[in-house]
Amino acid sequence: MSGLSVSQAGLDDRIRNKANTARGAGADGLDIRLMYESGMDAQDIMHLRQFAGKEQLLIVIRCPKRNAAAFHGDLPAKTWATKSKTNATGTVRDAHGNLMVSDYDMMSLWRYNGTGYRKIYVSALEPGAVRGPWGPEAGRLVRAMNGFLITKIQHGCQDDFINAEKNPGVKMADHFLAIDVGHGVYLPNPIFCENFYKAHGLPWPYDASGHHTGQGGP
Repeated sequence: MSGLSVSQAGLDDRIRNKANTARGAGADGLDIRLMYESGMDAQDIMHLRQFAGKEQLLIVIRCPKRNAAAFHGDLPAKTWATKSKTNATGTVRDAHGNLMVSDYDMMSLWRYNGTGYRKIYVSALEPGAVRGPWGPEAGRLVRAMNGFLITKIQHGCQDDFINAEKNPGVKMADHFLAIDVGHGVYLPNPIFCENFYKAHGLPWPYDASGHHTGQGGP
């Protein structure tokens, strides 16, 4: 089902208001710029940067549509069960007509150890399973993030869903945000994201067509 129908001028006004609210809550210029680029909420970016700095984490997120920034905090995050795509406003209705805003899709989670990055596997411990228990470190970190995020994380990391047939892969329209031990880096398409992975010594689990290779696992 379709989402909201709002003019671009109306969306831009809402996003400016969100930026002003975020500044009042302590967001800095980097958080605001990354909000405009990524479509995530600036307060969420601020708190994720602080959390990643404290925990020495690298968090890679596939971002919502940029206009979704107009609705974080006003609409709940799109649920895993909702398969309909968001429209240009970054919103969608579920099967019952309830409005939701596009969620944040974590791609991968890593802990920096001073010389490199150790993967934190955030998916069912049975590789390829759609549902199932996570490891304790993954569970703790995602619970902690959902404790402060305005738009909550709805599921595990896509890279870690080791199912080449069901994994959605990556498409050229996808854009990403990497939060690297407190610093945010916007990655405008999968090529930039793949290069970021390679520059940081991380395995890129997608082939040239964007399909998951089925490699990896806990």
